[in-house]
Amino acid sequence: MLIFNAEVSLCLYQRTFDTGGFQVSTPRIAVSSGDIAQVPADALITAINSGGMWAGGIDGVIARNAGKSFHAQAAAAMPLQHGQVVVAKGNGENRGAFKNVVFVIDDLRGRLSDIVYNGLVGASKAGYASVTLPTIRMGVMLGVVEKSTAEAVNEMVDAVRRFNVDNPQTSIKTITFVVYNDAATELALKLGFQTH
Repeated sequence: MLIFNAEVSLCLYQRTFDTGGFQVSTPRIAVSSGDIAQVPADALITAINSGGMWAGGIDGVIARNAGKSFHAQAAAAMPLQHGQVVVAKGNGENRGAFKNVVFVIDDLRGRLSDIVYNGLVGASKAGYASVTLPTIRMGVMLGVVEKSTAEAVNEMVDAVRRFNVDNPQTSIKTITFVVYNDAATELALKLGFQTH
């Protein structure tokens, strides 16, 4: 099912399956543009490196809205390993619309789909119902592993597809990918999820 709301540039996708007598709905998938910090969510899922160099991009967004509390929890879990998930709990001092952060350690070794998948599994295990994700490995990181926007989008779509198959009883009801100032990537994600 495809639901499109042009007012907020939001596109939602959801699938329902019959699994032996009962129906299971996958999380709704939304693609939006704007400031990820202002999109309401139980958790913001993002990638960080294992070395503690967390200043730019989404890390900067998190710090500007919530100070160092989320990153301090990731630092307390060091040493960090590629693919590891750190669930950082909010302390109520966050000006953003996200309550918690799920960090996935990404040292740019391996597939982006594994990073996104691990973040979704971590959020589900934490019991979160709504999550947001930026377009991980895009912008300045594009080309390091994934060589094109299309390749990165395919990896994100594949992660959600695998997550839905492997986790039919997830707590997650809504997954929102938030694109910052890139209409072409926003459209590519919408089309990717529409055909998934």
